Amino acid sequence: MWRRTIKVALMVAALTFTLAACGSTTTGGGGSPTPTATARPACTTWRIIPGSATQLASSRLTGISALSPANAWAVGESVAGNGNTLAASLIERWDGSAWSAVANPGAGILNSVAAVSAQDAWAVGVKYSPVSSLQWLMVEHWNGAQWSIVSAPIPGQTNSAFNGVAVQSANSVWAAGYYNGLGFSPQPLIERWDGSAWRVATTSLPEGATAASLDALGAVPASNQVWAVGSVRYGVPSDGGRGYFQPLIERWDGSAWRFVASPTLPAGALAGEVKGVVALSTTNAWAVGEYTASDHTIRTLITHWNGASWTVSPSPDEWGSLSGVAATGARDVRAVGYHQTGAEGSAQIGVVERWNGATWSLAESPTPQGVTHSSLDAITADGAGGYWAAGYYPNADSVAQALIARCS
Repeated sequence: MWRRTIKVALMVAALTFTLAACGSTTTGGGGSPTPTATARPACTTWRIIPGSATQLASSRLTGISALSPANAWAVGESVAGNGNTLAASLIERWDGSAWSAVANPGAGILNSVAAVSAQDAWAVGVKYSPVSSLQWLMVEHWNGAQWSIVSAPIPGQTNSAFNGVAVQSANSVWAAGYYNGLGFSPQPLIERWDGSAWRVATTSLPEGATAASLDALGAVPASNQVWAVGSVRYGVPSDGGRGYFQPLIERWDGSAWRFVASPTLPAGALAGEVKGVVALSTTNAWAVGEYTASDHTIRTLITHWNGASWTVSPSPDEWGSLSGVAATGARDVRAVGYHQTGAEGSAQIGVVERWNGATWSLAESPTPQGVTHSSLDAITADGAGGYWAAGYYPNADSVAQALIARCS
């Protein structure tokens, strides 16, 4: 259930849609402007906006962050040549009129992006060895003129990756993911940029946890709090497999990361994972993901924090998964991912679900004309009551193509 990190790069020409849809995110809170009360009616119409990545052989966007309607970033991966070409980190920028690729030195997959200002942004992900299956976390920084690699400590000596990034301030940026510990069991990883260097933070796991990974981060506006979400396994499966994972939620309270009890999953659920989180205040946050029902189908999951506990929120109980969430205000929250369609879930289509202050419902979803398969992996608010969403869809040759859409 390690979203985004352990996966085959886009160099594979035949695109297979998996149940673990790549995410985000940046989810809201990772790179979205601080949610505020929506000053105008909530947006209802999505428009697909072409990006420069459409000129590449294959591409996928997994993170997005907006400072304003005229300044946004989207990140992911791309392949410029044939299927034997290694994937490269993809970064695109919106200047108010068009998306364009921005040169960057990354050689791997960028999973998340968060902007502090027009002169300060962070993108995180994973770089991998061209001669082995090993992969290591990767961090890139935008200084207003160019992107550059910034070193970050790598615990352990095997696989590691960052899945999410969130900003509190220029001197307090968080990144989260995993590293392989003893016995090659994934362990949660959180690091913090303090203005001069990235440093590993001590995480807190529940008793009995043997493996865990973090998928996304969300900073709480005007507070010291930050949320980190993902999945955790308890015990060691007797069959040697990975067993069933459960939702994992941790919170930074200004001095330490502490485990917070996860919501009780729907009756009969076997497993669950939280993939995206957005916080509007210390008493109002949303987290989304998926759970495995008793019949082994994967279903969408939405949970809510009320200041005291996390609980599952009634929502369209669809086959599929949600990987990103963002908000313009308490009465306008959007979650994105995919729903499985067709006979026995043989196909999938990108989906948007909307909270209107009272209920969650299915909303209009951007899908290229004639496309029957797609996924929305990340969403961000644009600071003016609108949203950007990013993901991918396969073209006629089953090769991934970046998807960017705007609701304004």
